[in-house]
Amino acid sequence: MKVESVEVFRVDMPMRDFFKNANHNHNVQPSVVVRVTSDDGFSGIGDVEPVAGYSGLSRDDIADAVEQKLAPALIGANPRASREITQKMDEVCDGFDGGKGALSLAMADLHAKYLGVPLYELLGGAVKREVRFNAWIGIKTPDEAGREARGFYERGWRACKVKTGGDVESDAARVLAVRESTGDDFEIRIDANESYGDVEDAVALAREVEGADIHHFEQPVPRTDIEGLARVRRSINIPVMADECVFGPESLLEIIRAEAADIVKVKIMKQGGPLRVRDMVGTAEAAGMKLVIGHGFGLSPYTLGEIHVAATSNAFLAAIESVGPEKMLDDVVDSPVDMSAGRHTISDAPGLGVALDEDRMEKYLTREVVRV
Repeated sequence: MKVESVEVFRVDMPMRDFFKNANHNHNVQPSVVVRVTSDDGFSGIGDVEPVAGYSGLSRDDIADAVEQKLAPALIGANPRASREITQKMDEVCDGFDGGKGALSLAMADLHAKYLGVPLYELLGGAVKREVRFNAWIGIKTPDEAGREARGFYERGWRACKVKTGGDVESDAARVLAVRESTGDDFEIRIDANESYGDVEDAVALAREVEGADIHHFEQPVPRTDIEGLARVRRSINIPVMADECVFGPESLLEIIRAEAADIVKVKIMKQGGPLRVRDMVGTAEAAGMKLVIGHGFGLSPYTLGEIHVAATSNAFLAAIESVGPEKMLDDVVDSPVDMSAGRHTISDAPGLGVALDEDRMEKYLTREVVRV
């Protein structure tokens, strides 16, 4: 079996509404979708959705790298040799983990379909067959945030994250409004997206809302300030989660050594593929840490990839944050992920269990498909 072709699709997917956090406010999600086909007719798909704050690269930066460097290096490669594929991509291109992640996911999907097994079996097997989803509440007025959270609660969701923007008073009001609207039977996380440059302000916010039974406080300070993250953790009674400062395994080891977080967040787009994510999960497990997985703007292939990773470890929190399809008006596959009730039963269909829907894809293309 050899890789015969790689198709690259540049897509603009309209969202249901604007979503605002500390780094961006957008209602159209640019995406790179890839389809890898082998010489014996099997194919696999993957995608990546860069957004400000999570990626320093644009959709077109990533697509260019895939078309010009990464995909050409994979023609003729064995899609079942995931370690060798990772090495080939690293040799021809530094960085661009989002593009590598999309291609690695597509290769894994192809490999699993060839074997006739679900993707999670390539990662060591599943220890759970259902995941719950964690809703995202953007930077809104307290009333708007409360109404949106209540809507999720009434649909069956039992967890959410509330975005903050670096102002203690308005951020606290938003978080407390969500708690008031949902009652006690609802897990609330807060996510600052690095917006608190001052450790003391981050601590002040935590103290303002700790009576609201907050599950954890995500990335309160800039990614470069690991010591500041550790200071926040030592100063508050809410567990701290690292996100933007988590990249490769070296960054995870730095966080562990500094005792800077109780929980770490991983993503296929940041770690460069499902296998690399699973390697880092093992490190976090060994350190006794909990994990969250989830890029909240991925389309269904990406989302399913993270769902399958989450199925492989009980160290992941029950509610994952891979909720891109909830934000999108449409999708690019024949059977989009249905997360309307806030939970998902993991399929045992081969690979990711979905295929590209050509008609849907055609509606959202921004330029002609490139075939390498």
